[in-house]
Amino acid sequence: MNKFQSFLRKCLLNSLVGFNKDLRGILKAANLPELEASNAYKRYLDVSMLLDEGHMQARKNPFTVKLGANVRARSKSYHAINFAIKSNLNSNIDAERNAATLLNMLFLRYSPEFSRTSYSGATGMIASFIQELKQKQNVDAIAVLKLENKVQQLLDDDASCEASYLQCIAKNMEQDEHVSASSIRNNFITAARNVITFIETQASEDKSGKWVELNGKVAIHNAKFERAEAVRQANLKKKREEKKKRSM
Repeated sequence: MNKFQSFLRKCLLNSLVGFNKDLRGILKAANLPELEASNAYKRYLDVSMLLDEGHMQARKNPFTVKLGANVRARSKSYHAINFAIKSNLNSNIDAERNAATLLNMLFLRYSPEFSRTSYSGATGMIASFIQELKQKQNVDAIAVLKLENKVQQLLDDDASCEASYLQCIAKNMEQDEHVSASSIRNNFITAARNVITFIETQASEDKSGKWVELNGKVAIHNAKFERAEAVRQANLKKKREEKKKRSM
C-alpha cells in the first residue's frame, strides 16, 4: 500500500479525481453496513467530496469545452470503426471474417473506456489500446477490412484530446485554479489508504466472503489504475520531450 500511496502522490490531479470516483462507486456498491458505519469510510467520503468540489472549481477553464468536444469526437470515431468491424463478423470471405473477429476482441476489451464522457474518466487505458492497435497482426487486419482512414481519424481525434488536455493543464497552472483541489490531495490519499487498509483487515477475518470480494475488487481497481496512469504519464512525458525538441 505504501508504494501505491506514493504513486497516487505523483499522478495528475485529473487522474486522481477519476481514481476517486471509481473507488467511491465500488465501495458504495458493496452495500456493507459495517463499512458505512466505520470512521475510516466516513472520513474517506468527506474528503472524497471535497476533492470533487475542488476539482469542479478547477474546471472553470475555457479549454474544457473544447476538450469535451474532442472527447466526444474520439468516441464517435471509435464506435464508427467498431460498427464496421461488427458488420464483417459474418462475412462470406474468410479473410474478412477472421480480421473482424480479431479486431472485435480488441475493441470489446476497450469499449468501456471510450464510453466515458470525461477525459479524466477515460484513462491511460486508451493509450494502451492505441499501442495494441499498432501491432502488426492488428494493422494487417485493419488493412484487410480497409479501415485505415477510419483508424487514422481515431488517432487524430486522440491527438486532439491530448492537445486540449495539455492546454487545460497549462491554463489551470497559469490561473492557479487547481490549488483548491491540490491542497487536499494529501488528506485524500491518507483517507483512501485508511479505508483500503480497513477493508484489507476485515477481509483477513472474513467468514462470509463479502469483505474478501470487496477487497479483491479494490485491489483490481488499484492495479488497473496504476498500469493505466503509468502508460499515460510515459506518453505525456514523450510528447513534452518531442515538443521541446521541435522548439529548439
